[in-house]
Amino acid sequence: MRTANKIIINADDFGYSEVINSAVLRSFQRFLVTSTSLLVNMPGFDHAVGLVQEHSCLSGVAGVRLNFSEGYSLTAAVRDCPRFCDGSGRFVLEGERRLLLLSRREERAVFEEMKAQLEKALMAGIRPTHLDMHHSLHVQWPVACLMAKLGREYGIPRMRFFSNLGPHMHGVRGIYRQWFNRLIRHFTGVSGPDLSGDADDLLQLPAKRRPMGKHIEISISPRIDEYGDLIDRSGKGLQWKLRPVIDHRHTMSYMGLPLRAGRRRLVHGMNKWIFPLWHSRGVIDH
Repeated sequence: MRTANKIIINADDFGYSEVINSAVLRSFQRFLVTSTSLLVNMPGFDHAVGLVQEHSCLSGVAGVRLNFSEGYSLTAAVRDCPRFCDGSGRFVLEGERRLLLLSRREERAVFEEMKAQLEKALMAGIRPTHLDMHHSLHVQWPVACLMAKLGREYGIPRMRFFSNLGPHMHGVRGIYRQWFNRLIRHFTGVSGPDLSGDADDLLQLPAKRRPMGKHIEISISPRIDEYGDLIDRSGKGLQWKLRPVIDHRHTMSYMGLPLRAGRRRLVHGMNKWIFPLWHSRGVIDH
């Protein structure tokens, strides 16, 4: 008998705006999602915190979605780093995702900003279940290492890894993603899903190749269309899209992920040379 998968269905971008917050809340109320990730530096943050306080379905299911690609920074140090912010303190990384190396000054500034964003959530009464990052900037090796360090320092041992489901896992890029996730897990001591991606990534796999007995995260971005219906960012009906993967006997939040011990140390050579080299040669593909 094949073992069933355990599925996390995570709603990204909670806190982005009041409209998106309402879509996330409705997704929970309709039992379409089991987890969410909160943006703390976007206009909808206070509204999102209010919804968590008012609705029990949002209690204990929110992680923090660290953000270096949209909105404004919370700290002065990263505002002084032109690769990250413009003169007004607005993040400008959305179109520039390759961070091959960070200087020591940039590392300190990024980590300080991560801490400020996390502490803003903690001060608002949020107890994060996990960490991830807006626009997947944590798939840059130096950023991933800093995010894992943040999780260890604040007792948040779970984080989202590199998306590793679907047709893009063929060839060298697929090998890169698999090794990236293994090394982050092994050398930093953090835990995360075995597999992560979009619902379509999972469903496009041939039946014989679909994983079994794994912890899988399906990430979605709930929206509300002009008719008041729930859709994802691509415009597909959310309930229609998720119906093939939802089985409430086997769904869970991030807190259900088992913790796995790692060696909790970083390899200097990997950080400085191997992964930057792979990035520069185009092996990485977001």
